[in-house]
Amino acid sequence: MADKELFRLKVEERFKKLIPPLSEEELKQLEENIIRDGCREPLSIWNNIILDGHNRYEICTRLQIPFSIVRISLRNREEAIAWICANQIGRRNITDVTRRYLIGKRYEMEKILGVHNVRGTNQYTKREPKPKILTEHRFDETATVTAERLGREYRLSHAAISKYGVYANAIDSLSKTVPELTEKIIAGQIKVSQDNAIKLSRLSPYKIRQMSEQILSEWAESGGYSDVRFVPEKRFDNKIAPPTNPQGTVKEMPAYDPDAEITGLTLTVPSWVSSINRTRSLAKLNEVSNTARNKLAIELDSLTETINLMLAAMKEDL
Repeated sequence: MADKELFRLKVEERFKKLIPPLSEEELKQLEENIIRDGCREPLSIWNNIILDGHNRYEICTRLQIPFSIVRISLRNREEAIAWICANQIGRRNITDVTRRYLIGKRYEMEKILGVHNVRGTNQYTKREPKPKILTEHRFDETATVTAERLGREYRLSHAAISKYGVYANAIDSLSKTVPELTEKIIAGQIKVSQDNAIKLSRLSPYKIRQMSEQILSEWAESGGYSDVRFVPEKRFDNKIAPPTNPQGTVKEMPAYDPDAEITGLTLTVPSWVSSINRTRSLAKLNEVSNTARNKLAIELDSLTETINLMLAAMKEDL
């Protein structure tokens, strides 16, 4: 831990969004406590990026109040996200929805870490504050084993953990299209069941935006009551028409978004690139068996061929 002094730290929005925001009253109380007692709890950082303590950092830098830091030893952003989720899940002020999302997000990250864990290394140093995660070496850990382990920790079934992972992915997907809606879902202001959130995330971006506009409008008209419920299959299915076409009737218009498939694929490709780059940087290729190499080579060749066919088809339609 460093001596108390002012540090210039980085705020990464991807990390900050994982931390439930404080209410105005809670922020005011936090500021009063820091002014009176100083910043008593150190900020947790990785590579000078804040993992925990964004509000304390903002208050301290604005008021020039010294603060302490503790550096967390992590290898990549997946570990950082898993650490943040594990740390936040233990907080008392999070909603049940936030807890489900954070457990699911941690599960998704630890699935990746279970596959790419480096032999013979510890994930965190002794300076790491609680909670500790992934402290054992799980080089062959599968998704099922990860779900079972987290299920024991949070006293949930492994099936529930797996579903939380699907839910977290659905929320992340929706946040790219309708961030204002997902913020209220996570805060518990608008209630959306896990199943409905997953169904909603699989619709076209156009229909997602249409549904979001309607539910946000209804939420605003209710005065922001938290008992507004979002049930897409009952309220909105078959009720949303595409943009009007001056040369035809509504019945003549297509009932789908022509960009939907392409948009979905576009959102998926970056995850492929990330997985490939991560494997290339973490895997010890000189230790990989010929069987594993050959299997991957076959799949990569197939992927390359499929990509070339897709590019050719797009050029033909220009």
